[in-house]
Amino acid sequence: MFKKIVLFIVLFSHRFILAENILYMAVSQNVGDMNPQGYQNHLYAQNMIYEGLVKTDRNGNIIPSLATSWKIEDLGKTYIFSLRKNVNFSNGEEFDAYAVEKNFKSILINKAKHSWSALVMAIDYVKVIDKYTIELHLKQPYIATLNELSLIRPFRFLAPSMFPDDLDLSKNKPKKQIGTGPYMIVETKVGISDTFIKNPNYWDKSRYNGIYFDKIITKVIVDSNAKIIALKTKQVDLIYGSSEIPIEIFKDIEKTNNFQAFISPPVFTTMLVLNPNNKHIKSKDFREVLALGIDKEKIIKSVYYNYQQVAPYLFALNMPYSKPKHYKALLYNKKLARDKLIKLGYMLKDDGFFYKDNQRLSLNINFIANNPIQKAIAEILQAQLKEIGIFLQLIPNEATIYHNKQLKGNFDICFSQTWGIPYEPFTFLNSMRNVGHTDYIAQKALKQKPLIDAAIQDIMQSPYDIQANKLDSINNTKLKHKVSSLLDMIYETQIYIPLTYDTNKVISRKGIKGISPDIHAFEIPFWEFYE
Repeated sequence: MFKKIVLFIVLFSHRFILAENILYMAVSQNVGDMNPQGYQNHLYAQNMIYEGLVKTDRNGNIIPSLATSWKIEDLGKTYIFSLRKNVNFSNGEEFDAYAVEKNFKSILINKAKHSWSALVMAIDYVKVIDKYTIELHLKQPYIATLNELSLIRPFRFLAPSMFPDDLDLSKNKPKKQIGTGPYMIVETKVGISDTFIKNPNYWDKSRYNGIYFDKIITKVIVDSNAKIIALKTKQVDLIYGSSEIPIEIFKDIEKTNNFQAFISPPVFTTMLVLNPNNKHIKSKDFREVLALGIDKEKIIKSVYYNYQQVAPYLFALNMPYSKPKHYKALLYNKKLARDKLIKLGYMLKDDGFFYKDNQRLSLNINFIANNPIQKAIAEILQAQLKEIGIFLQLIPNEATIYHNKQLKGNFDICFSQTWGIPYEPFTFLNSMRNVGHTDYIAQKALKQKPLIDAAIQDIMQSPYDIQANKLDSINNTKLKHKVSSLLDMIYETQIYIPLTYDTNKVISRKGIKGISPDIHAFEIPFWEFYE
């Protein structure tokens, strides 16, 4: 009898320990209401709860998720998905074609809200073929269909019973945040924490042998130094993402060897956008002067402590369809920059600046005032352009004002970023045709704008190449040629000055295994972490 009692205590204690297998992560704010079609939620958290038909792997390739396979017919206008069987939502509801249909109906109710997505605008109808087969029919081919279906929003699935009666997730929140993903959210304490636990009904029982953390608690700690103190005092186990870790803090932590530090491959690109509406910048030769006058190596060393790479192009070379065909990026050459300014009719005066028509050559750069990276780069650019005789005025802005200026074209130079996988390259390139994007504003004054837009449209409506076998295949030679030619056209305008390929940074306590940040900018694969 005594042995049975001891065995019971041991087993009970073991189960209790497993139930308390918790990972604490420091974050700057709560995750949001977890509306799968909402845009105020943190992407990493939505990705924990909701899944889509497809997803991207560590290299950006499209792979199955809730769809096990698909066929593309009618030259890319019809997609037929075979759905995974024996999948349940975290509340036990069955996932099937009717659940998919209901979610797509809800998305299409709010086309205007999701109008940034060319796929939403291209969808003609969604039809149930049978319980585990769904057909997605488009009005015209759209090359990025699978890429956009892999996005964290809005093409992820909520349990059918959790929709409001009118299916409108813009006006109403879900009754509960119920998805098919590996985790479910169980508690939110505003300004304090959010708690996620393993989904007991998760379909992939074999994923990482089920040894990933049973519970994830994200603790809200706004100040960066306070996050590091929390890590050092074992209040949290993990800080994930460059936005959460200032680069100088990451450098200091990495040197101590008291914690684990990780750096991802390039995830997106930070660049400058030049506005050709400015009387100086409207000249392509002048835009070349700016590119020649910027020493990117010094920026990488001074601001990023050489943790990142210089970016010659908009897309890092580890991204699909990233290479231009002919264009060669301009390299820093202060003398050539000054010589070109003289050829353009500018005169150098005793104060060290160039003038034309008795006016000093002056530009402004807008940046977000509380963004330390943008501020530091702007200050370096001011010094570098002064060396070639251009006065650069720094214009700090509150974030909302900054973005409004971008959308209205009220800038000479501003910062911008690409969007990373799976938005690159197709969804990002397609956004250049949309009025609500900085790229459209910057490009619209160019004489090449109609040609750029036509080339983008041609790529977006490219018919599916049966012989390539995969819509996202990098072996699709014809499509690669089209994208490379488009990139040549865009780069030749010289309105972009790519600066650096940004990376994700991660710091954790020792003992946590499975941390290996990849090219996804907005996903945190908690289901890979264990100890």
